Amino acid sequence: MTLGEGKRKVYMLMDEYSSGGSVTEDADIEMKMADFFDIGQKQVAEIKRIRRTHVIERVEGETLYPMPDDFLKLICIWRGDSVTKRFRWRGGKLEIPLDEKHPIELEYFAMPATIGPDTPDEYVFEVSEDAAKALPYFVASQQLVADLVMDYGALWNLYQSMLSTLDMSERGGTVLRNSFYRR
Repeated sequence: MTLGEGKRKVYMLMDEYSSGGSVTEDADIEMKMADFFDIGQKQVAEIKRIRRTHVIERVEGETLYPMPDDFLKLICIWRGDSVTKRFRWRGGKLEIPLDEKHPIELEYFAMPATIGPDTPDEYVFEVSEDAAKALPYFVASQQLVADLVMDYGALWNLYQSMLSTLDMSERGGTVLRNSFYRR
């Protein structure tokens, strides 16, 4: 789902349409939209995590390697074709001895990029599709929290329900790679 599709769904959930059926864009709603999607996507990524890999590009004479910018938590370190615990952490960096000859690949959980006011509507949410489907319910409920006429509770409850039914297995049931198996 893209940010633009998510926004359209928020307007639909909030019933922000004119009598002619076109979306009635509200500057107050639009101004908060990106921040609410950012909060929601990051919250969902803490529940249904984004799994990524990163190959350490070695530099001659270097022993300390920083984590990727989106690094949240380490799953495992691959040394060639096997998982290793051989390396140490120093100041948030991975220490790899100079004499290490094997390729090193990190498997980690990632935090999605920040969605801001300048993020284009074409931005594709980084969370899985089933998690992205919950985001418009979160955003719509947050938009309505301060509304004295419309109750945000129903949308909030739907969001919570969607979170509770997220498919927590990888790839819909098949684990392609974890700490014990190589791809």
